[in-house]
Parts: sequence; structure tokens; C-alpha cells
Amino acid sequence: MQVFVPNAPNLKKIKRRQALRFGVPVLVFLLLMALMVAAVYYAQQDERDESQSKLIADALWARQNIQFQVGGLINSLQALTNDSLIYPSDRLASSVNQLGRSSGELVAVFRGPELSPLVNLDENFDDLDLETARQLISGAVRQRVESRLGGLVGPFLFQGKNYAASVSVAQRGDAVTVGLLDLDLMLEKELPWWFAQDNQVELLDASGAILSRLVKASPGAGVYVHTTSLELGGLQFQLRVDSIQEGPRLFNYGITGALAFLLLLLLLSFIMLWRDSRRRLEIEARLEEEKLFRQSMQDSMAVGLRVWDLQGFIRYVNPAFCNMVGYKPEDLIGIPQPLPYWPSKSAEEYKRLVADVISGNAPPEGFETVYQHQSGRLIDVLIVEAPLKDGRGVHTGWMSSVIDITDRKRSESLIAEQQEKLQSASRFALVGEVASNIAHELNQPLATMVSYAQAGMNLSQRGASIEMYAQLFEKLRDQAQRAGRVVGSVQNLVRKRRPMRENVRVADLIDSIRFMVNSTAMLHQVRLHFDIGTPDFMLHIDRIMVEQALVNLVKNASEAFMASQRIRNVWIRTRVLDNSFELSVRDDGPGLTLNNANKMFESLVSTKPDGLGLGLSLCRSVAESHGGRLKAEAVPTGGTCFTMDLPMAVKESMEGEQSVGVN
Repeated sequence: MQVFVPNAPNLKKIKRRQALRFGVPVLVFLLLMALMVAAVYYAQQDERDESQSKLIADALWARQNIQFQVGGLINSLQALTNDSLIYPSDRLASSVNQLGRSSGELVAVFRGPELSPLVNLDENFDDLDLETARQLISGAVRQRVESRLGGLVGPFLFQGKNYAASVSVAQRGDAVTVGLLDLDLMLEKELPWWFAQDNQVELLDASGAILSRLVKASPGAGVYVHTTSLELGGLQFQLRVDSIQEGPRLFNYGITGALAFLLLLLLLSFIMLWRDSRRRLEIEARLEEEKLFRQSMQDSMAVGLRVWDLQGFIRYVNPAFCNMVGYKPEDLIGIPQPLPYWPSKSAEEYKRLVADVISGNAPPEGFETVYQHQSGRLIDVLIVEAPLKDGRGVHTGWMSSVIDITDRKRSESLIAEQQEKLQSASRFALVGEVASNIAHELNQPLATMVSYAQAGMNLSQRGASIEMYAQLFEKLRDQAQRAGRVVGSVQNLVRKRRPMRENVRVADLIDSIRFMVNSTAMLHQVRLHFDIGTPDFMLHIDRIMVEQALVNLVKNASEAFMASQRIRNVWIRTRVLDNSFELSVRDDGPGLTLNNANKMFESLVSTKPDGLGLGLSLCRSVAESHGGRLKAEAVPTGGTCFTMDLPMAVKESMEGEQSVGVN
């Protein structure tokens, strides 16, 4: 297939033609729909206005009825208050009971400025409830009594319901009567059943908060609502009436419904035709965009793409492949073999490769070969072949992914050369490291041997006995042997060999360490403190390696103090844990000076001006060779603590003791 870039479809022109084709029918339909909607709207508006006017009239009637009934109750309570100056209390109570039976909203009556309960008309009220209600209304009632003005006060929220208090003050004397009115019962008793069946009635305070709600048949629909002010005994309320009647429906009339049905069918026909046209347009546009996208994606790929047909001819190449070999698509598509980017001396070999690809014998993981650029330079490429199938699943050819690996080949060659140089350098570095480690570790025994030699010279001047010389030579021999073992141990560490273990008592180990570090401690004016928990415990360790590691740790601790520090202490502590043996060396010096505590264990890293940076590295190697670890921690009170944990020292020693017991 040839490489080409199709023209983008003129979507605006196609949409404009489609709009003109369907514009006139849609306009007629919209006019008919607008006329029908207008007719239905005005019919509904008339019905809505009529229903709203009826609701307003009913709300005004309900307001007048409540005002009349509650006003009569307030007047009756005022008359009873005036009569209480003449008639006894029992007659007043009888009159209040009769008034309560005729007025259902009256639930309790109090008498006098102290609001003494006179009559309880609510079965749910007990003496405690009356006392609570009395305390609730006492403040508002007292203000009314002091101003000698009667009327309603409230509302008061009590036991989840709202109440109002009717205060009646006698015209002469100090007679006071207070009636407690249930606002829920007021709506229920003062409104007839037929009104409550058609409307939801709510009593609100002046701020609009709901005080009472009366719902009989169902809640209000919220379509026809009217709110009017309601004044009761000088107290302002609002009465909101919400009709349960819903708004007029669209299809209330048969003719309107039939016309709407026909218009709906016409609308569906237009919509189906419009959607079909739109779908075809969208499919064409998407196909065109998908084609352009795939073409752009193939042209943007850095990997070369090539398509073989089943006869061995190239049918497609992307720009990356053309840039790789330096030829244009027309120089490669449809031409017979040999191809111009094949090296001329290997044409037959490449023909066999193409034959293997066409027959399906190309390796699935790909293969490497060499192409020749038009300029004559050779290119290393990696080729992966995959079968190419059309939309029906028919095998039509092979798709080649060609990757230029010339730079990678060159990099691999350079890396191999560098690796060979690094291996040679590492061998020299290993020799230097071994020499440095041996020199570092031999300092201690050689220094001890020098001290013994100086002691021998001093003894010769004093005329010492042969026994003293024998002891001195024996110590010199031990230090020489120790130097030899140090050389061997360091070589084992460097070569990563297993340590030469033996059974050693903790006390013997500490005694030898104490002997070797005393001179260093005296030189630096350091006091050594030994805390040996289990001196008779038997360890299975490489004694020379562990001794040298501990000597290095104590020496480092002794040399860590600043010149101005007068009190210098180093603590050496041993502990036997559950599965390991722990050795720690702690000082009260200046503490860690490296930001990363693990960095100090690296080779050639030292905080001393003349240090080689090998001591702590060797100490860590000793711990690791015994299956343990060496860590450094800052002491909160000042100083540093180095802890060496040797788990294999305990484990293997315990196994050795068990085997001895069995034998």
C-alpha cells in the first residue's frame, strides 16, 4: 500500500447541508408545538388562579374562625378572673372545667401571681409536668402581671410541643388566671374536618419558625400556598395553608392529549432521522480521524515499520525506517529483490532471511542483522516479525519492527572494554587493601614487642635474673606469634574466608584485652571500666579476630576525647543474650561526628587527621564473619556506644557443648 495523507473531511459543510435538509420540517413542528404549549399553559394558568383564589378565601376564613374561637376563650378566662373575686375557688374550678370541655386547646389553668395549679385538663400532665410548665411561663407571666396587661405570651416549647399562655388580670384586686393553650390542639379543634382534609395547616411565629402543623389526609403539595398574619391576644402569629391539591396536569383534556401524541410521533420520526444522519456523519468523521491518527502515530514512531506481502514485496514503510536506511518510500515499495539497503556482498543471505520470514520461520524473539545506509555506512538492527491480518482475520503479510541498535552495540563494546580495565584495577586495589590492613593490624603487636624489647634493655642494665629474661622472651614469642595470626586473620577477612574458631572463656578473652589496652589507656589518661556478666561462659569464636576488633574499639574510644576533657571513661561490657553474645564499648567523649553513623564503617573513612579509616571496617568484618553486626549509637548523656552482636558465637558454642555431653 502506498503512503499518503488523506484530506481532512469538511465537517462544517456536511453539517450545514444536513441542517438545511431538516430545518423547514423542524421549524413547522416547533411552531405547532409552541401553539399547543401556549394553549395548554393559559388553560393551566386559569385553573391555577382559580384554585389559588379559593385557597386564599379558605385561609382567611380559617384565620377568622381561629381568632373568633381563641378570642372567646381569652374573654371567658378574663370573665372567670373577674368573678374569682366574688365566687369561691370550687365554683371557679367547676367553671374552668366546663370551659376546658368546650375549648379543647386549654390544657391547664393556674391561679394567682404564684401560678398555683388550679385545674389540669391534660391526662398526660402530672404534678411534676405542671410544676415544670409553671416555671417555664412564670417569667413572661410576671411581666404581664406587673404591667397589668392581659393577653397571650409565648410560645413555649415543652415536651416537644409548643404552648402559649393566656394571662388574665382582674380589673379590681390582684386576681390572676393563666391558661395554658396547646397550639397543636388549637389547630385541630378550631378547624373543621373538611378544611383539614384538603389542606395542610401550619402555625408559625413572627420569624417564620413552625410552631404547630395539622396534617389529616396528606401533606401539602406545595403548589397552592397562602400565608396570612394571625393576631391572638396581642401575640402575632402567621397561618400558612398548603393545599394538598396538585397543579393542573398537561394532559387533562382528550383533544390536547391526542394532539400531543401525534406531535410526539412526528417528533420521534424527526429525531430518528436526525440521529441516523448524525450517526453516519460521526462514523465517517471518526473513521477519518482514526485513519489520520494511525497514520500520524506510525509516522511519529522512532521504531522502523515495514510490511511484507506474501510474495516478498514491501508494501509499506514508515518515515523512521526511511530515515534509518536513507531511502524514500518510492525507492523501496514494490521493487524486486535484492533491496537497495542490503549489503551487496550478502544479498543471497538476505534473500534466505526474507524467505524464512515469508514462510513463518522467523524467530519470535527477533533476530539481529546489518543494513547498509544509502551513504554506505553499516547499521546494526534488531528485527521482530509478526503476522499481519486484515479485519476479517485473513493473513495478508508480515509486519516488521526494525530497531537501530548501532549505538547499543558500540556501548556494549565500550562497556566490555571498561569492565576488563576495572577488573585489572580491582586486582591492584585488592593487593593494596590487603597490605594496608596488615600494616594497620600489626601496629599493636609490634608496638608491644618494642615495649618488651625496651624492658629487656632496662633489665640488662639492672642485672636481672635469667628467670625474668625467660618470661620476657616468652612474651616476645607470644606477641610474634600473635602478629603472625593477625596477618593470617586479615588475609582471611580480605579473602572472605571463614574464621578459625576455638572455645574461649569470656574471662580469658577480657583478660587478654585488658592487658593489650592498658598502655593505651594510660597514655590517654582514660579510666577503663569492665562489666563482665558471665566470666565463665564459653564462646566459640576466632579469638585473634575478636580480640583485635575489641582492641581497635577501645583504642578508638580512648583517642576520641578532646584535649580539654579532664574526666575520661571507657566502659567495656559483655552480655549473654538468648541467641547471641554482645560486646559493647562506650565512652563519654564528644559523640558521633559523622551525619550518617553507617558511613564510619566504610573503608578509608576516618575522623582522625592521621587515621587510615580501616579499623572500624575490619571490626565490622569481624562481626559479620561471626554472623553478627556492629552498630554505633549516640549516648543521650554524651559519648558513643559501639555494640558488637555475635549470634554464632553462642549458637555454635551451645551445639559444641551438647555434642561433648553426648560423647
